[in-house]
Amino acid sequence: MSLGENLHRLQQLDTERDNRQRRLEEIEAALKDDHQLREARRTLETAEKRTQKWTTKQRDLELEIQSLSDKRARSENRLYGGQVKNPKELTDLQAEVASLQRRRQRLDDALLEAMIEREEAVEARDQAHAALDQIESDWSKRQADLSTERAELERRLKAIEQERKTIVPLIEPTVVTTYESLRKQKRGQAVALVRNDICTGCGVAISPSVEWKLRQQELCYCDTCRRMLVMV
Repeated sequence: MSLGENLHRLQQLDTERDNRQRRLEEIEAALKDDHQLREARRTLETAEKRTQKWTTKQRDLELEIQSLSDKRARSENRLYGGQVKNPKELTDLQAEVASLQRRRQRLDDALLEAMIEREEAVEARDQAHAALDQIESDWSKRQADLSTERAELERRLKAIEQERKTIVPLIEPTVVTTYESLRKQKRGQAVALVRNDICTGCGVAISPSVEWKLRQQELCYCDTCRRMLVMV
């Protein structure tokens, strides 16, 4: 191949290598990014704690109500069983039963609130669990897809390096040095094709003298963007 063809192919390989390397870096970052998974797990953990809190609250209230009911039943038995004759003691029992009744009402209200809160907590927990299951499934599939793509990219990058090693020795070292320098200056694009007498790097027409030199297989540069010109 001519110098121009070798430079053109080298540019193609390096452009592809740059693109695939960038994609590989994106994949590496994506494989490490599990923030959505961690967030879903935190949401589930919070929902489980809330469910446990209100489950315990409901159970404690139910036990307290049962104990209060038993105490009230005993007091009412004494009050209405005819065993207590002392007026003061009867008055005290009546006051105790009324107090227990008021306490029972407050506990019933608290229990109703706890039951509602627990029901909502259980629903939120179940939703968080389902969401986590879906996210874990999607994440696992995504990880597998990314790993497959990464392996393919790595294989292609190795092939690019192998082909590159066969082309670089065909180009004079000074030209390679200039090429590498231009790549750094021109965002990776050191070589520009000439189509219809126009530099595809900057869109400016080349001079007839440059066109003649290119047809003679001479190394030329665009007068405007200073890229290496190739007529393939």
